[in-house]
Amino acid sequence: MNDVKEFLEQNPVEYLATIGLDGEAKVRPIMYYFEENGKYYFCTSTQKPMYKELEANPKFELTAANPEFKWLRLSGEVEWIDDIELKQKVIDSNELVESLYGSGDNPIFAVFTIKEGAKAVIADFSGEPAKKYEL
Repeated sequence: MNDVKEFLEQNPVEYLATIGLDGEAKVRPIMYYFEENGKYYFCTSTQKPMYKELEANPKFELTAANPEFKWLRLSGEVEWIDDIELKQKVIDSNELVESLYGSGDNPIFAVFTIKEGAKAVIADFSGEPAKKYEL
C-alpha cells in the first residue's frame, strides 16, 4: 500500500476512466491530493460530467505513469465524502483547488475516495512480475 501512495505522490496527475452517460468510455486527467488512514483523496465539481458519470456508475479505473515507463493502474468504486473537515483539507492542499472552490462547504465541490476492496497494480517493462495490491 505504501508503494501505491508513493507512486501517487510522485506522479500526482493521473487519468481517470468512467463509463459516460452515453455508454462510451471517458478518460480525463485528475489530481491526487493526499492519503489519510489508508484512503486516497480526489475531487471534482458536481457540475462536471465526471461527477454525473460516477453518480450513475461508481466504477472507475485510474492510471498514471512516470518517465521511466513504470505505471499504476487502480480500479474500484468511488466513495463520496461529506465530511467538511476532509473537504477543507483537500482545499487547503492545493492552490488551484482553493482558487476554484474557495472552501470545503462549497456546494459544487465534491471529494471522493476509493471504496475498500479496490485493486492496484504497479508494473513496468522490466519483465519482472507486476506488484498487485488490494486497498
